Amino acid sequence: MIKMKKAFSLIEVIFVLTILGIVASISSQIIVQVYENYITQKALYKTTTKTEIAINQIVNRLTFIIDGTAVTKNPLITPYTTASEGNNWVRLKDIDITNNAHKQFTTIEWIGYDNDSFSANEAPYWSGLGNYDIASRDSFRTPGSNLNSTATIMRKLSNSKVDLTQAHPAGLIFIQEDDQFIPGAEYSPTCMGLINPLNTACIFPVRRGISANDDNLTFTRLNEPKTITERYKLSWSAYALVPEASAANPGLFDLFLYSNYQPWNSEIYQDGDKHLLINNVSVFKFTKNGGVIQLKLCATENIGQDFNLSSCKEKAIIK
Repeated sequence: MIKMKKAFSLIEVIFVLTILGIVASISSQIIVQVYENYITQKALYKTTTKTEIAINQIVNRLTFIIDGTAVTKNPLITPYTTASEGNNWVRLKDIDITNNAHKQFTTIEWIGYDNDSFSANEAPYWSGLGNYDIASRDSFRTPGSNLNSTATIMRKLSNSKVDLTQAHPAGLIFIQEDDQFIPGAEYSPTCMGLINPLNTACIFPVRRGISANDDNLTFTRLNEPKTITERYKLSWSAYALVPEASAANPGLFDLFLYSNYQPWNSEIYQDGDKHLLINNVSVFKFTKNGGVIQLKLCATENIGQDFNLSSCKEKAIIK
């Protein structure tokens, strides 16, 4: 007796193949979707993280700004002069982001006080207080200061450009209510080397005394008129945030931080150290209202062809 072996019919084969095709189609779509989501989330995480890091670095620097020193400039128009205020530079406190004419001001420049040596010890290495009762035109005592340690920290941070010596002085600005460094002449970026590098009349280069425990600050430009007051700020560097067009991505720009330059020595930001903060920036806006500096930073990440993802961060600094 011959036993017959049962086989699949043609209809059953076609039915199975159809189901397999449907399953394969759905599976491939799921795989593609998962991959697209992975690429998108990775790009979003990357641009969000780098934007957060960049704006936090900006905030960390701007937190220690010396009031009255901040300016914003149009980097394409030089030189800067007192007469050009409102044309190719303006004080940060006067910037108006709703004013189309102010859209040309894309850089921020300021002098920061030396928080590094001020806060490096339980007792500040420079006290910020001066004994003006016994001061002379050329020097004054700053009780409670350890200027030897201050000089060491400044030298290391500035790569020996500032060490509180005659050749490499720090910059000093007196803080006072009337905002005048001599009667009738106000503190201004125009006399701090930020506008005209040759005009540094209201920021004073200083060196420390000779002995290790000396708390005496001596001005390197002697017999210069000045009003010595009880409070002062000490600086080893100015800073500039400068957007520069991206060669790789037209329409976007890279944001650089310039530091370690000394306007009181007639240096400009191009004389300082240049560091890339973030690339592929689409928006960098800033304004100052009263004692609050507001920032907005947006960066873009390409995820293939003409598809881009953007991430924006906003911060406020209360002064």
